[in-house]
Amino acid sequence: MPEFFKVAARTTIPGGWGDYGDILEHGMAARSNGRLALERTGPYIAPITFPAVGNVILTDDGRRQLESSGLSGFSLLPVEKAHIVELRWDQWDLTAEEPHEYPDSGEPEDYILARPHSPIAARELGELWEVEVPLSIKIVRPAIVNSYKDLLIDPSTWNGADLVRSKDFGSILYSEKARECLSDLWGRFLEFHHFPTL
Repeated sequence: MPEFFKVAARTTIPGGWGDYGDILEHGMAARSNGRLALERTGPYIAPITFPAVGNVILTDDGRRQLESSGLSGFSLLPVEKAHIVELRWDQWDLTAEEPHEYPDSGEPEDYILARPHSPIAARELGELWEVEVPLSIKIVRPAIVNSYKDLLIDPSTWNGADLVRSKDFGSILYSEKARECLSDLWGRFLEFHHFPTL
């Protein structure tokens, strides 16, 4: 029987920093004219990031690695770098219990929103790509859902792709082959959780 996994971001900040660390590492994204519009810090970015539920962004190097991985079930779409700010947080003491600085407002999003767009930082990020996966698998839902563990993939609807998506779950799901491959490529940035199957 095939096995599937969901992915969560693994922080690379030993101190964690909660929502502040999440914004610094992943930024924010929303759909704009059909494209994913990214707001984040730069010029540092990990090869794979998760700026919003269901969205996976790759750097150009990450794109090349995924394209040459032999995995199936995805396409790649260019990301609009809507608001990129220069903030070299990756040079802070990441082991500290708190960030080197906080936004004046105290709101994590203001690491980005309260700073001007930097064309230089945006250029230094390089091209960015959204991992697009079509709806391709059915999930059985009970009447009441408390967590993803209440959902069950119907393996008879699997088309054999390594990356799949269902209308009943917001994020991409990954085959065992994909889990192994992505663990090899970007294991320090990812954690995998088994997704229930019928």
